[in-house]
Amino acid sequence: MELDYSRAIPVQNIPQEYAFIAAQRCPCTGQLEVTRQALVFHAGQPYDLLFAVCQRCGQEHRFLFDIRSFFGK
Repeated sequence: MELDYSRAIPVQNIPQEYAFIAAQRCPCTGQLEVTRQALVFHAGQPYDLLFAVCQRCGQEHRFLFDIRSFFGK
């Protein structure tokens, strides 16, 4: 699945990424747990890609965060 960098969620810090995911629910209404995180670059810009798994049904979800506001500062 291709990532849509134009839809990356802008954040000011890493805790904000985890808080965003904690507030989300799977379509089955289950809670999500972050399983891994990757730093990716697109057009020379940094992004965090977080993977989360639903605790109820096991479905994996991906979240792309725009970290340009704080990365490397």
